[in-house]
Amino acid sequence: LTPLDHPALQSVVRAMGRAFGKKIRFTREGGSGPAADLQDVLGVPVLFLGISIPSDGWHAPNEKVELDLLLKGAETTAHLWGDLAENWHTT
Repeated sequence: LTPLDHPALQSVVRAMGRAFGKKIRFTREGGSGPAADLQDVLGVPVLFLGISIPSDGWHAPNEKVELDLLLKGAETTAHLWGDLAENWHTT
């Protein structure tokens, strides 16, 4: 669980805000992959970019993607790298 006030998560908020032009709201997100293990081993936060919607049918036979959201996700990622470099530093 990444704390809401973590500097890296705040970078995600700023990057998504720039890409989407809206206030960003939080949801709890997770997965079945090794993200938590990587967080523990590397000592860095897990950051998810919420760029899909429940009706996309994740991992279902009829899974789909909204192209406009996918492109906004790419834009968010571009903003995120710059924001992380500028604002987040490990000790």
